[in-house]
This record gives sequence, C-alpha cells and structure tokens, in this order.
Amino acid sequence: MAVVLIGLNAASYTQKEKTLDNEFSPNRSSFNAGATGTQAYYSLLAETGRKVVRWQEAPAALLTAKTNTPSVFVIIGSLKRAYTEAETEPLLRWVADGGRLVLIDREPPEGLLMTTANWKLSIDEAETSAFVPVDSTDQGQMTSETAAVRAVQPTLYTQNVNAIQPSRFASSIEFARFEAERGGEDEVTRAPPPPRDSGYTVAIPSEAAPIVHFASGAKNLLVEAPYGNGQIVILSDPYIVSNGGIALADNAQLGINLVAAAEQTIAFDEYHHGYGTDNNRFLQFFEGTPVVAIFLQAFLLGGLIFFSQSRRFGRPVPEPEPDRLSKLEYVGAMAELQSRTKAFDLAIENIYTEFRRRASRYFGLDNFTAKSSDIAALIAERSGLNRAEIEETMVTCEEIIRGEPTNKREVLQLAAALRDIERKLGMSRVAKARI
Repeated sequence: MAVVLIGLNAASYTQKEKTLDNEFSPNRSSFNAGATGTQAYYSLLAETGRKVVRWQEAPAALLTAKTNTPSVFVIIGSLKRAYTEAETEPLLRWVADGGRLVLIDREPPEGLLMTTANWKLSIDEAETSAFVPVDSTDQGQMTSETAAVRAVQPTLYTQNVNAIQPSRFASSIEFARFEAERGGEDEVTRAPPPPRDSGYTVAIPSEAAPIVHFASGAKNLLVEAPYGNGQIVILSDPYIVSNGGIALADNAQLGINLVAAAEQTIAFDEYHHGYGTDNNRFLQFFEGTPVVAIFLQAFLLGGLIFFSQSRRFGRPVPEPEPDRLSKLEYVGAMAELQSRTKAFDLAIENIYTEFRRRASRYFGLDNFTAKSSDIAALIAERSGLNRAEIEETMVTCEEIIRGEPTNKREVLQLAAALRDIERKLGMSRVAKARI
C-alpha cells in the first residue's frame, strides 16, 4: 500500500511553474538570487569584510542576544510577515539604545517610520498599478525616463558616491515640522507623540532634525532621522540594492555606506521574509513537492496498521497449547515412578548418563575416557559456575549409580542441578515431532 501511495502521488504530481520576480509582488530576501532579491547585496558586504548575518528570530531577540549583537539592522521590503506592535516596540527600544535601523522600502512599516525629532515622517507612495507590465530583469524598463541622482550634501552615506540610479517607482520620504502652539507670550513647540509605553525613556524632542542625503527633484530618496541615541535610515527605493539594480551607477557603494560605519554585526531581517527559526525546516525543504503528502499518508497508513493489530477481523484463533515437555515435569514424573519402585539410582543413572554424553559431545571429548574433573573444569570455564560444585554433583551421581544409598529429595536436587548446568551451557532440548 505504501508503494502504491508513493506511485500515485508521483504520477499525479504536477510541478508548479516558478513565478518570475516582479515588482508587483517582489521577494526582497537575501536568499533570493532573482531580480528583486538582495543576495548580491548580502554577498557584497560579506566579501568586502563586513560581518553580516541573516537574522531569523523575532526582533525581541536583539535585546537579549549575548554574542554577535547587531549594531545595524536592515529591513528590506516588501515583507511576507507584517510587523506587529509587539515586534515594533522592542525594535524601537534597540534603536533608542544606540542601534541603527535601515529601512529600504517604498512603503516601510508605519510603526517603524518614527523619529524623536520634532518632525513627522510620511511616505508619498508610488503608483503600484504601474508595476504590472514591467519586467524586473530589464534595467531599461525599470529606469525608463529616470535620471541618476546626486547627493544633496557630503555625508558618511554619500562618501565616494558620484550618483545613484533609482527606479522610476521610487517613493518619496516626506517630513514636516510640528506646528508651534502659542500660549500667552511664549511659543510652545508641540513634540511628536512619545513612543509606546515600554518601560524605557527617550528624550523628546531630539535636538537633531531629519537629514536628506539624496533627493531627486521633489523626491527625497535617502533620509536619516534620529531616534533616541540611535538612527533610523530610510531609503525609499529597494531597487537600488536589489540584484537587478545594484550594479547601476554607484548603487553598490551607497549600499556599503548605509552599513559601513558599523564595527559590529550587520543583521538582515529574514524573519519577516518567512525564514524564521520557528518554521518547520523539514516542511520548508520539501515545500512544493509530493514528499510531504507521501510522508503524511505513510504516517496514516502506519497508524492504521498499529490500530488493526489490536482489532480482530476474523474468527477467533485458538490459544496455543502449552509445552508439555517441561524438564521439571519430566523429573517429577521420573521421581514419581522411582518413588513407587524405590529405584532412585535408576532415575539418576538415566539422567546423568544422558547429561554426561551430551556434555562430552558439546566439548568434543570422548565420553568413555574423559574424566569427570576435566568435564567439570570445562563446564565451569564456559558457564561461569563453580567448578567444585559441578564436580561434586557429578561425583555424587556416579556414586549413586554404583550403589550408594539415596532418597527422593536428593534425586530431585541432583536432577535440578544437572538441568541448570544444561541451561547455562545452552544445551536446550528440542522436542521431536510426533508421528
């Protein structure tokens, strides 16, 4: 049945056609080597001496990591898992303690688009309907009628960057200062809402304001905003660091500059791309193949077999008859016979003679010439029994055969001792088939 199930699964399996990367539903994971992936960016950082890791845990682990604690956390969207409020709070706490959060997305998570400066950040999103007819692998289509962008001012992020080439779908990062409220003769600046209640404090407002590093006309492409003791860096076009666009202009150098100032670990968020450590790696490895279905069916089949073993599907089977060739029963019958005739020496003669013959053959000795002491020594060596006791048993049996008086109790003890020696040596008696 298992073979039949495997054959049916293999015969009926139709492999799904692999969907090409596109900007409408991109896969920005660093594991993806397609046009919308960022494997080239990750490899570039690793090969230029940066310590990069793929972070596959929830953001809360940033606060509890004992070793390889990241100093830069890179989130490249779009994401398969949305950031929840429970995940946003520890990430912002980590940034407030001095970390650098790099958001590379046309629509960054709203809960992370934060600053402790007296400014409000927002995103002017691009038209998503324009993504559909565009081939992500065609650089001409992606950058059609879009000029290269030069730096607004010299900063750490613009160092050695002459110009970057965004796609025509880049969004714009907007920020506006909170309005001042008049209260009598003094003006009171309205600060942004404080971070979520999380047991830590952030100075509000920060003295620094958001800084624009790259802008194209009315579009702000790269903005750095303070958050507590850390920074949130926002790049509004993931095409710049994607596999399809990182080779254009100085896009690769900008990608390095975004994390180059870090001296510790640079972490790429893969948890929200679906590569979390809490996922079943076995199922992930065989995803899209009939192997998972085969294993489940085999498991159900095995359960059915185990269940059927405790159920009776036919007529009752008669219980097996007990073995009537017990050694003790044989000894008891012989003892009963000899007790009636008072011929105990004859019983010992039958039992001991057969025992000595089989023991001699077992050790390759001549039964007629071998001494009892030699046989006892070999039995003790092989079975681990006491040699003196074995020899004493054999001598006693021989003396009874020669006419020494005995009784029923002694005969039973001697017979039991001989059978015990046979059992230790493995000289089991096999019942012959009855004709």
